Amino acid sequence: MRNSGSKRFRVKRIDLGVGLALLVAWCAGTVAVASDVHAGSAHASPHSRSVIVHAKFGGFILGYDIDRGGNEGILTEYVAGNGDNAVVAAEAFDQTTGKIIKVVAKKTNTQDDYVTDGIYNHVGVVDFQTEVGFVAKNHFLTMNPVGSNKFTGKWSLAIKKNYFLEGISNNKSESTVAVVQQSDVETVPFYIFSSNISTNTFGPQIPFTDGNIGATPLIGYNSRLDHGVLVGSNGSPTTNPLVAIVNLVKGTIREFTAVGVGNVLGLAVDPVTNIAVFTTQGGPFTPPMVEFYDLGKESGFGLQFPGSNVGGDVEFDPVHRLFVVIAGDGTNNSLFEYDAKGSLKNSLTGGPLNNLATCCVLNPARRIGFGLVGAGGFTSLQSFTY
Repeated sequence: MRNSGSKRFRVKRIDLGVGLALLVAWCAGTVAVASDVHAGSAHASPHSRSVIVHAKFGGFILGYDIDRGGNEGILTEYVAGNGDNAVVAAEAFDQTTGKIIKVVAKKTNTQDDYVTDGIYNHVGVVDFQTEVGFVAKNHFLTMNPVGSNKFTGKWSLAIKKNYFLEGISNNKSESTVAVVQQSDVETVPFYIFSSNISTNTFGPQIPFTDGNIGATPLIGYNSRLDHGVLVGSNGSPTTNPLVAIVNLVKGTIREFTAVGVGNVLGLAVDPVTNIAVFTTQGGPFTPPMVEFYDLGKESGFGLQFPGSNVGGDVEFDPVHRLFVVIAGDGTNNSLFEYDAKGSLKNSLTGGPLNNLATCCVLNPARRIGFGLVGAGGFTSLQSFTY
């Protein structure tokens, strides 16, 4: 099924797409202008100690996540073979030691796949993908709690005919998330809805028809207001992204235009302040930015990163109330920690961060994160502190 068409890669992009876009941005270079980032404390490098997690069977990691507030994580992998001679597996690992605790599931001689979608408030979700008549079928298996190290049920995610799962919000300390599904052929390109993964319940599906959001928008979620947040653009280096706020109960939609340009590479939402933060790739006349928006007021601003960094993934730390942003300048990787007002509180550069090819998932309780590493294929995870 890895060669059965776009559906395989559409799902996998949830985990890997931000990091891959970041690598593209670094290779493309940046525009140097005076920095507008608030002053903050900085460290030369993150803590040197890091944990390496190797996939049990040495395969390509299709997805991974860690339990926020816990000590376990899950990863899924496949080992390529001739024809159907392949190994696919889902595995639990220890965040402290990096050791594989248990092989949760394994299949051999198969074109099926296991793909990690995430861990949401201690509930793991793994997409078991099967091929039926050259069409990918998705079965969302749950580990409730993830520490059980076994599949305990299903998340009954219903995707409409001719649609595929485009994204799930990354507010993983909570059970309820926002989901967006997309179609390349239907007149309504997107439907957005909420779902409580723990209780396996779903809100109404809200149609979204504004094509100015681009083909691959990112999805965020404010759990206090039950608002989905779509941010995207057509990828043009001179086009401003569109921000759409979708009331997932009433179905109302508000939109406004952001100040940056180019692809949107990362997004997170603080449900307390109702602030959304995302990164934009920039263009020939506008630098890469990290952007802060009050979604209630539909207004905000963009800041250039220190140096010539290009931003990528954005994660929200609800324990320390920080937006953690990965960035790079082509030589070093960095993490920048911002508060909701856009003040730079801390920055970390180099060290284990330089090994990361894609990033990140966080455990705010322990102030650690993990990202993908591996030459010639993502076969391992590495931790860092922040």
